[in-house]
Amino acid sequence: MYRKPRQSDRSGILSLDSLMDILSCLVGVMLFLVIYTVLDLGSTTYEAEVPVARDLPPGSQRVVVLSDHGMVRILDARAPLDALLSGFEIVEYDEAEYFVRQANERAPTDQYFRYSLTYEDRLSAFGIPLGTLDLRIEERTGVVGDSIHQLGEGSRYATLLDALNPEDTWLAFAVDSASVDVFRKARALAIDRGFATGFDPVSVDFPLTHTLSRGGAEVLLSPRSTLSKPER
Repeated sequence: MYRKPRQSDRSGILSLDSLMDILSCLVGVMLFLVIYTVLDLGSTTYEAEVPVARDLPPGSQRVVVLSDHGMVRILDARAPLDALLSGFEIVEYDEAEYFVRQANERAPTDQYFRYSLTYEDRLSAFGIPLGTLDLRIEERTGVVGDSIHQLGEGSRYATLLDALNPEDTWLAFAVDSASVDVFRKARALAIDRGFATGFDPVSVDFPLTHTLSRGGAEVLLSPRSTLSKPER
């Protein structure tokens, strides 16, 4: 039986029918691969690790981690405050100014901050003498924290974490809008070490003051009275 030659037989160019046959084969092969892949994935178990912080340990104290200006710094005022209050468990109202002067002669510092006490003596609206004792925290000039590129096992931040005990300490991150990424990395490092964590979107301005005690002329000041109360 005689067949008229197709255009492709004479010129070497594929006809439309031949091209459609090839495309049909390719589509069939791709469909097979997709079905095989779906079936294979359905029979495979995958594991993903997501860091989850532990609950706050009973009786633990707060340590602040500042995530600001794209850097991380640990603010742990416990040891400096112990040094400032050493020998002054209870202070009478009329001894407060002398107590502050004596304490500030040994004003301690750490890697990032300088600590001192301030005292304000004033009268209430009813003419009653009142006094307020505050912890004052100032930034050390020219000292900065770790950036996201510096964070790692050998960073200053990691070294300071290793000096803390996750059984009696929890970390409160104060995060500004420019430091979300560095906060996430710093928090992951802390969680890997077993720390309970919390965080708040807040900017911290220095000098920072924290009220230790306040009282009137007949009230004894107890500077350590607020230290065991963790605050977010």
